[in-house]
Amino acid sequence: MDIKKDLIEYSREINVDEIGFCLAKPFYELEDILFNRDCSKYMCNLESKDYNKKIYPKLTLENAKSFIVILETYNNNPKKQNDNTLRGNISMAAVTRDYHKIVSAKLRLLEEHLHSLVSCNTKIFVDTSPFSDRAVARRAGLGFIGKNSMLITEKYGSRVFIGYILTDYYIKPDENEISIGCGSCNNCVKSCPSGAIIGNNEIDCNICVSYLTQHKGHIDDELKKKMGQQIYGCDVCQKVCPYNNVINKDIPNVIDPYPEYDSMLNMSNKEFKKTYGISSSGWRGKKILQRNAIIALGNSKSKEALTILANNIDDVRIDIRKEIVDSIVRLSFNEGIDILEKMKTKENDKDLQILIDDAIKKLSEK
Repeated sequence: MDIKKDLIEYSREINVDEIGFCLAKPFYELEDILFNRDCSKYMCNLESKDYNKKIYPKLTLENAKSFIVILETYNNNPKKQNDNTLRGNISMAAVTRDYHKIVSAKLRLLEEHLHSLVSCNTKIFVDTSPFSDRAVARRAGLGFIGKNSMLITEKYGSRVFIGYILTDYYIKPDENEISIGCGSCNNCVKSCPSGAIIGNNEIDCNICVSYLTQHKGHIDDELKKKMGQQIYGCDVCQKVCPYNNVINKDIPNVIDPYPEYDSMLNMSNKEFKKTYGISSSGWRGKKILQRNAIIALGNSKSKEALTILANNIDDVRIDIRKEIVDSIVRLSFNEGIDILEKMKTKENDKDLQILIDDAIKKLSEK
């Protein structure tokens, strides 16, 4: 029985877009990369620093022999509505039903099918493994790592989700040679809004806009400006990539890629769970997305944004009120002084009162 051939045929039956196989040998090629990233302080707090587990698959599954890797594609750029409503921006990877569940479901079917053929141990991973997902997919011959550090495939570009099964059953690896690459193209390096893309397949995650929209801690003022209208994620480096000039399959969106700020800031917990809660953008919670919406309003250069911010000065969350003050200052409209004066009369927190006084002074001096 040809197990590999059987798995490939079954993957087509369950609508897997791409499948590849590789050995679960150590990722020695990552040692220098991980060391340099750490020394350069490019790693963010969403990344695991357990280097041994990143490099040695057998630390995750005893006698690990093979990876079965699948790719799931997602939509390209949607059209923005032609209205005058002030809107934010959500990454295309995060507007469909949560990809973790979609890819995991297909991997479970593959896992069950493998178990029906042979006796083996397996572990499934979708964005949860100690390994570099892109390094695993590259080894399986599914693409190359671009200058923006994304996995780029010839057929689908970089708009793919990665998932895989680690097993102690040996499956003959694919021997695909990836003959494509970035070449002299530097579109992503030049277009990155925060300058996070270094250009040598490396990225400073701490200033990447996608990371900033997920970061729960303090964000410097200069970095807030770089976030533009992004509420969750960032697609800039993918939009300018020539490999993404392809039409991927059309997947229904569960949330609007260009949401109205006003409705975002006023949605209930129930509304959030019904919409953002079933997409991958909801994992950080409502407050982080609303914080990002307020930051984006401060970057909008629109007087309409002042009205939206003014309507939310009574928010019970002090972190949100602080963000509103900061965005009013960043908009730099004189009308913001009246909003801040009104806000001050209602504010009970002494530290925030001081912040409001400083904000009024800054606007008065402009």
